[in-house]
Amino acid sequence: MDKPFFEKYKTSEVTNTRSVINTPSAFTREHFFYIQEAGYLKSLKPHLSRRSGLPSYLFFVVLSGSGEVSYREPSGGPVTVSPANTGDCFFWDCTGEYTHISTDEDPWELLWIHFYGPQTSGYYSYFREHRHWQFRSRHFTELTSAIQNIIRYNEEPTDDTDILTAQQIVTILTLICTESDERNELLSDKLKDILHYLDEHYTEHISLDMLSERFFISKYYLSREFKKEYGTTVIQYVLTKKITNAKELLRYSNYSIEEIAALCGIDDASYFNKIFRKMEGCTASEYRRRW
Repeated sequence: MDKPFFEKYKTSEVTNTRSVINTPSAFTREHFFYIQEAGYLKSLKPHLSRRSGLPSYLFFVVLSGSGEVSYREPSGGPVTVSPANTGDCFFWDCTGEYTHISTDEDPWELLWIHFYGPQTSGYYSYFREHRHWQFRSRHFTELTSAIQNIIRYNEEPTDDTDILTAQQIVTILTLICTESDERNELLSDKLKDILHYLDEHYTEHISLDMLSERFFISKYYLSREFKKEYGTTVIQYVLTKKITNAKELLRYSNYSIEEIAALCGIDDASYFNKIFRKMEGCTASEYRRRW
């Protein structure tokens, strides 16, 4: 029997646990999506689970309670730490590195599947182009039902278990991959939150990567949808805010050009002048003289 991907929990640490471990046939491995492990747990106290380098994909949902997760993409980069709360969903490529732990004050309930299949990497790539690995779904009920069906099918397997399991995995992947393409109120509200953040913090260092992690949205999806919504890119919007502020300071203050550049969040005065000339057609000094 395969070694479980999740650590075995002591009786004193969790209760109401259900898990199934699957060893698929060679035919199933070649042609279908299949689970390696699926289960449910209710934590009684914090228990850290850490994995990396697994040939697996993990999808899990937080049914209740709260905890903390961290993830590093397989391609490398920083480890991102994030709180996890009731209703949150997670989708990870487990060749990367991840950890998760329940809070002590509000232990969580989880449903999960570790799965694989010949087309999984394609689905995951499409998903990450559109969404962050932590997200909320309007299809939460359907997603939890699909995981519960998978557990039920594999607790009492029949000749049809593999294909029924594959059907449920396809349902999960379809729901989480297509939902992000719909122009819904959740997306609109998120874009407004991002715009408000840019208005408040444009003098600070802002990048698509930072916004992606802060607002739990794929940077590629954010870049595309922000331009659709506001007619400009995120970076151009921030630069416009900086230069607009600089123009006010040039007209109504006695700060030097270097000081104004710094106040607008641009430490390099020569770069500030380059951007200013590109956007206004004149240098900052010329603009001040005109006004």
